[in-house]
Amino acid sequence: MEVKKLGFIPSLFVNQQLPQEKDIVENFKSFVEWVNEKQLKSENLKKRVLRGEDIPLHEIVLEAEKAKVALNLLIEVRNKLLEAYNELMKMQV
Repeated sequence: MEVKKLGFIPSLFVNQQLPQEKDIVENFKSFVEWVNEKQLKSENLKKRVLRGEDIPLHEIVLEAEKAKVALNLLIEVRNKLLEAYNELMKMQV
């Protein structure tokens, strides 16, 4: 039995490149920037309230909690990365 090659390639698939994957450093940098944005947004809301602007209390609390959770997540990710690094350093080559 002979297998024949398809005679056409849909134009959708011609010269299509897969998205470039970021390395771990770029991903971590993006994550740190995201956490920083959350922290700055929370601080900005606090400053606006202290200046006397009328901002709903639930919005302030919500943004503060988001910033807190994001920071705790960053700390946990950092700890896991340090653990992994230390394990690699313990390995004998």
